[in-house]
Amino acid sequence: MTSRLIKTIELKNNLTLNLYDESIKMIGERWLVTLVARITIPVDETSIQKDHLSLMDKDEIKNVLGESVVFEQKNNRIFVNQSDKKNVFQEMCDAFLENTLPYLSHRNFSRRFLLKRIKEEMDKQFRKRP
Repeated sequence: MTSRLIKTIELKNNLTLNLYDESIKMIGERWLVTLVARITIPVDETSIQKDHLSLMDKDEIKNVLGESVVFEQKNNRIFVNQSDKKNVFQEMCDAFLENTLPYLSHRNFSRRFLLKRIKEEMDKQFRKRP
């Protein structure tokens, strides 16, 4: 699958939002139009707040999550005519930015997303126990 970077936006919370076009041709003149939004969130001293540390220590957090975590959201429209593809993709971008940009730009977004990922990893580890 080919991923084409369309737009990069520096957010107010010092994160970078990247928008990609991962559309693929289906049959004839029809497309699966796919917009992918990604933000790489570093797992560093500033992003590991005291509330994280009550769950795990900072070295354990880095061991579980790695150096960074990636927020990713995909939006699809199926069976789009080739003549409409560009406009449909632009509408998807505009709607995504209008509806989601305030959430992604919030100063607590990275902290909350890291907490969510820590909880997911803890749940996975708990389920693996005999």
